[in-house]
Amino acid sequence: MRRGAAGAAGAAWALLIGAAGCPEPRESDMVWIPWSGPAAEASGEDGFWIDRFEFPNQRGHEPTHTTDLETARQACARVGKRLCTAAEWRRACLGPDGRNRFGYGPRYVPRACHTEEGLPSGHTSLLDAEGVVSASGAWLSCRTPEGVYDLVGNVEEWVLDDWRGVGGMLEGGAWYTLKTYADCTGRYSREPDYRLVPDQPVFSAGFRCCRSEAAPTEADLSPEAVAADRVRRIEAARARASTAPYDPSAQVEVVPGLWMDRYEYPNRPGEMPLIGVTWTEARDRCAEAGKRLCTTREWERACGGPHRDDLPYGPDYVPGACAVGLDAAVPAGRYLACATADGVRDLVGSAWEWTATPLDAEALRVHPGESLRELRGGSWFSDPRKGVCRPVDGYPAAPEDMAFPDVGFRCCQGAPADERPLEPLRGRLDCPEGMVGIDGFCIDRYEHPNVEGTRPKGNLDWPEAVAACRGRGLRVCTEAEWQLACEGRDGRRWPYGDVYDPAACHLRAEPKLVGQVEAAPSGSFPGCRTPEGVHDLSGNLWEWVQAAPGEGPDDPGRGALRGGGWNFSAGLGQCRARAAAAEGFSMAQVGVRCCAGPAELARRKR
Repeated sequence: MRRGAAGAAGAAWALLIGAAGCPEPRESDMVWIPWSGPAAEASGEDGFWIDRFEFPNQRGHEPTHTTDLETARQACARVGKRLCTAAEWRRACLGPDGRNRFGYGPRYVPRACHTEEGLPSGHTSLLDAEGVVSASGAWLSCRTPEGVYDLVGNVEEWVLDDWRGVGGMLEGGAWYTLKTYADCTGRYSREPDYRLVPDQPVFSAGFRCCRSEAAPTEADLSPEAVAADRVRRIEAARARASTAPYDPSAQVEVVPGLWMDRYEYPNRPGEMPLIGVTWTEARDRCAEAGKRLCTTREWERACGGPHRDDLPYGPDYVPGACAVGLDAAVPAGRYLACATADGVRDLVGSAWEWTATPLDAEALRVHPGESLRELRGGSWFSDPRKGVCRPVDGYPAAPEDMAFPDVGFRCCQGAPADERPLEPLRGRLDCPEGMVGIDGFCIDRYEHPNVEGTRPKGNLDWPEAVAACRGRGLRVCTEAEWQLACEGRDGRRWPYGDVYDPAACHLRAEPKLVGQVEAAPSGSFPGCRTPEGVHDLSGNLWEWVQAAPGEGPDDPGRGALRGGGWNFSAGLGQCRARAAAAEGFSMAQVGVRCCAGPAELARRKR
């Protein structure tokens, strides 16, 4: 935005402000932010005005939320302003010297801003902003030295441009965002598994407005100008990466006939992983060494071992074992505990890793025709929920021609593992009609009330789910039973197999979080079934399971939700999709299916 360079666009901007009848910004409602350092020369302007509070910019009023990009644009235009650019937003948040990562300062202070608020649902796809967004200015410590409030947390904020060229982006994090992600840097929205559709109303999204001498022109927001920030981030990441030659010899035979690099490329202990590479570059580098990228099945098998553990070192998370939740990349092999029994290092944390596996998911494509490839393991920047062997949250896939500051790779060697046929598990119980026997227990063929062609019952909290199953002489399935029914002994990713089928289950193809959508009648999606004939374990309704047993026959224990609902933002309805919901949580997308073991079957026969 160069002063005097906007021409007709600047004149039109001035006319818009005059037509709106808005006075010049007052100190009480906007803050003047001078450009400093290289940004001053790049912008060609002295500075800009930014709203002191989130829109409607009134202290003590709840900010607007559940917005899409165009709604935010129009709201600012109606008051003679505009949305801020990403550069303006970050300058206001980071401060004049660019060092205040959290707005109020460079170091995180617990509860300084409205972040890390627990979600009763346990998952962002079951989000409701009512009653949880704080009034503007309520968090007195969440203020920049220049006097701008709530840039971090409370509601995410739309900005005009973004690094992927989709027209806009969200910055700053919301009330539920983890401290790792809620800051001024914009790193979280530039992660490979971050997904956003600008015309989608987002429950946690608000905005604030800016003004300047000249409005941003089309040149200011051109793909080349917007990409400049991405290019700088990638160049900085590559500058930290190792330049050592690749070592093809440091590899481990993880299963007969399959070898995997012990470390991330360049496969040398003590060296920084090569990051900021596209999938294509990763593929080509492995091919130059006579190797290839690993498939997701191979990668997950090597990471979780024969028991499919969540982590390379075992089933339970150990703080500090792997390089997750850090501020920067670390050399290969530094975290000694982050190793599989075979000695493969850093599969979790350090850097996301490209795999060979494509993903056909139109809802995740930013631009038509993009080829998506799956990633695994999380990076040093990821939180522990994403730093796992098999994903339970988010969308670990990205366009194969894009690079990211924390994505690297490792190579495999050997013939790719063939796709195994789905073998049904044989039940050893005489199950009631409408139930399926699976390895020592019976499970409802459909979601409660388990009637084909009938819409399953939603809006159940944990006690209601327990009562619904008990009323039928059954019980809520344990989490282990539910997971075995969904993924089988082969650990498939969806009930129907390892390759995502966007039409198989009731997961909305149109990614709108706001609208009249409901569960489909049971059995409406015949492709959404396991080899044993259990339907709708992916999508349709989230299903309560018993995550922890109770202390007696009348204590139902603790519940959790599995499988995802009709809103596809539960990781595309993978069998591992999980939400740690509070027992009183209920929503239209939440139901249950029932199970029975020998004890329940014996009681039914009396």
